[in-house]
Amino acid sequence: MATSFPTIFHYVTAINPDGTSSFHDSPNPPPSVFPNPAFRVDYIYSSLASTTGPSFAENADLKNHLDVAVHSPYIMFPTAGGSVAIVLNFGPNPTGEWGLMHRTNTLDYLFVINGELELALDSGEKRVLKAGDAVVQRGPMHAWRNLSKTEPARMAGVALGVEGAVKDEIFVQGHK
Repeated sequence: MATSFPTIFHYVTAINPDGTSSFHDSPNPPPSVFPNPAFRVDYIYSSLASTTGPSFAENADLKNHLDVAVHSPYIMFPTAGGSVAIVLNFGPNPTGEWGLMHRTNTLDYLFVINGELELALDSGEKRVLKAGDAVVQRGPMHAWRNLSKTEPARMAGVALGVEGAVKDEIFVQGHK
């Protein structure tokens, strides 16, 4: 099961009104969702869309992060100019099943932390990624699977909303 990974704790820093730094009281552990029993997504952080980047003024980015962490029932895909940081946990895969073939309107930087994962594209191309490997996804139609029948796999990533991205928009093969 994807729950076999230890609970993640995250630490978010803040800038105090007097200019000093401190740790923000973000919820720990961060919110998680379980799209299926063998897959867990841990929500680490997100930022709002902006043409100039996230704003630290009056902790605007922290307010957005807490709003998503507390009120969103699932991990959001960012709008154009926004970002989301997540950890993806794949449980053992005794039957070799693939995850959902899908596309998001994001530029994703993904890093395999533990295990071996296979990435498939709708063209039929596939790559095996091992711990320490990275992939940059530029909006492809894709699916993932854990190659181990007995061991979990973990991947961390940051998704950046590209031009035209709409919050929580996901395209499933054959559907929008």
